[in-house]
Amino acid sequence: MNTTRQIYDMDSLHGLIRHMSKAVENEFKFTTDRISDKRAIMDGLESFLEDHDVKYKVRTRSSVDTYYDSKELDLYRSGCSLRNKASSKGKFKLTAKRPISNEKGVMSREEIEDSSDGSFRSLEAFGKMVFPGVKIQKQPVLTLKSERVAFYYIDEGNEIMLSLDVCKYVSGDLSKDFLEIEIEFMGDSAENGFDSLGLSRFVTDKLRFESVTKSKYQRGMEWISSANAQI
Repeated sequence: MNTTRQIYDMDSLHGLIRHMSKAVENEFKFTTDRISDKRAIMDGLESFLEDHDVKYKVRTRSSVDTYYDSKELDLYRSGCSLRNKASSKGKFKLTAKRPISNEKGVMSREEIEDSSDGSFRSLEAFGKMVFPGVKIQKQPVLTLKSERVAFYYIDEGNEIMLSLDVCKYVSGDLSKDFLEIEIEFMGDSAENGFDSLGLSRFVTDKLRFESVTKSKYQRGMEWISSANAQI
């Protein structure tokens, strides 16, 4: 069985995902372990937007993401992910992502979402539709807890979401805290210059974040592997 082929074959889904939402996610991602600096970093982001006369709206949310995969970690190895997101409001959402490209630091991924009752049965059915040929295990492989502050604004006619996430990976008795900044273009195709303000350079040069082109799931699984190797 060619598992990789089946992971990426979306043709069989055309008649199955009419009740789901499907979009392309385009974003810059940055991370740091300097969790104690979160207040200063938040102030820096707000000051940057205000110094550039950007009008923005702020939204906050907290959530717990539970990631699932096959026994062989087929999704991880293919750069895909499957998660169940539980919000602080008691709602559940299923999300599947698959990579499209990583160009000039911009991660582009196909994103498919659906509502859920929070059960594994719901996630398993969703996983079978999106990743046919991959047997999803009932035991989750990674948990991610996060609190997000998001700034929504317009840049050169493009709707942008700038977010600061306070995150914690959890796997058994292991845990890791970190911060993540995302600059996301809220549309299906990233236009050149959707960061005309130079925010990405500010984040790396002034706030001293590291630019990354791997998802939280990929980096979380790498963290588990590294942590287990040190035990």
